[in-house]
Amino acid sequence: MPYKGDPIAEKLDKVAEATGMPQFSRRLANRYPVRFRILPLILLAVAFGGLWVQIAVSEIYGYFVVMFAFLGTTGLLPFSPLKKVGRGFDEREAALVKSGHFIGLLVTAGIVVLGCVAIGLGVVATQIGFGQFWAPAKVTDWFALALLLATVEINVAILASSARLPSDDPNDEDE
Repeated sequence: MPYKGDPIAEKLDKVAEATGMPQFSRRLANRYPVRFRILPLILLAVAFGGLWVQIAVSEIYGYFVVMFAFLGTTGLLPFSPLKKVGRGFDEREAALVKSGHFIGLLVTAGIVVLGCVAIGLGVVATQIGFGQFWAPAKVTDWFALALLLATVEINVAILASSARLPSDDPNDEDE
């Protein structure tokens, strides 16, 4: 609310508007979520890149890359269609959240099954002598895998629920 007549308050209002915080708070109070398309894909790529760094390059830096991708993913949740809405939560939004998490869990389960088969075959191939294949052995390996799976589930759920948002939302932006 701009103050008229008080020069200090008017300048403080201009500074606040320049920071973007009033727009940010209005967006948080907005009932319509943001439709994400690109940012979850970038976070998924960063998470899988972090797992590659964990496997190939360094056992601690890869974990931190995956962890930062997970933290970035959790930062998207208040703006996504998966956000928790107070009393205005209707059946359509509940179905949107449930279907998004279902698709996210389905993709994550597929990755778990295929990953377990691949790691198991790699361990067998290593024991037979066909080469040296990676298998999680250290604590950071297991934590990186767990954070990767959580990142995959949340980002796929955000992508699936964003794709099912009605197109008449005022916040239909390409993020």
